[in-house]
Amino acid sequence: HIDETRISILGAPEFVWVLTDGSHVMFRLTPSRETHFLHRLLAGYGGTIVSDFYGGYDALPCLQQKCLVHLIRDLNDDLWKNPFDREYEQFVAAVRDLLVPIFEEVDRFGLKACHLRKHRPLVERFYRIHIDDAAPCQEVTAKYKKRFERYRESLFTFLEHDGLPWNNNAAERAIRHIAIQRKISGAFTAKGVNHYLRLLAIAQTCRFQK
Repeated sequence: HIDETRISILGAPEFVWVLTDGSHVMFRLTPSRETHFLHRLLAGYGGTIVSDFYGGYDALPCLQQKCLVHLIRDLNDDLWKNPFDREYEQFVAAVRDLLVPIFEEVDRFGLKACHLRKHRPLVERFYRIHIDDAAPCQEVTAKYKKRFERYRESLFTFLEHDGLPWNNNAAERAIRHIAIQRKISGAFTAKGVNHYLRLLAIAQTCRFQK
């Protein structure tokens, strides 16, 4: 699981990255949002990356699962902003009809590919009807159809792999304390931030391992 957030070090913007497997937590501090260091760090990694839709993650050379919570939030936000867009409302309803049975299956059986894999034909049917063969549409709907097309190979990776989450909650939980500290302190010092991140990584690792 990977996530990142922006912080201020005496007024200068930098980025904190978190990587976690749900048991161990690691932070990295970089001067920009470039992902070059991730390519070096993950060279030879054979697992799956769970992340949000930041484009910098797209080129990482491994299987990926995009966070469906972020997708649902974005869909809902635009639904509130466009209450009279019937076309978009129908598209969101189609996404809901696809996702709800999958999530219900997860609630019943957990993240088991033997149960989730049977939803793959429904995913393909959704793409065929609402993405591939769909007629030209208005701006909001078109934006999400492009996202579904761009991430066709990484929105539903979890259907094929045991224990692979469909959300990035682990990374968000790991990095949440940085957002809290940012509100309290406003800015970090160059020396203090490294000590803070090292101690936070230890504390979050202990917390995740109970």
